[in-house]
Amino acid sequence: MAKLVKGSEIIIINVIDEIQTPPVVFPTKIRHYKTGENTTLATYFRDLQKDMQNNMINRLDEIKQKYQNSVRIRTTVTIGPAEVKIVEYANRQNVDLIVMGSKGLKGISRLIMGSVSRTVSEKVRCTVMIVR
Repeated sequence: MAKLVKGSEIIIINVIDEIQTPPVVFPTKIRHYKTGENTTLATYFRDLQKDMQNNMINRLDEIKQKYQNSVRIRTTVTIGPAEVKIVEYANRQNVDLIVMGSKGLKGISRLIMGSVSRTVSEKVRCTVMIVR
């Protein structure tokens, strides 16, 4: 088992893809998932994204509390393209190592969609460990 160097910190970053409002060909009003009232698509998706962000913040806070006596953990939740946000954060914070998962896309799917882990590993100034 790997050991942390004294004073080390684990940073957990969660990136939520930005929800794009669909084109106007869809109904301009929609029943809000929380209030049940009619609202605009922009408001609906803005509120949904904010709730997703708040839920993830709460979940990461639980993880932080669970391990607070054994390791220093910093968490952050951000919205946007994952590869861009991870690279920006890692380079700004001068991290030493990034550990990230791989969805294991194969063939044409990987070529069309790209790979967040590949992009991150090419653009950060630190080592990237990709876990499958």
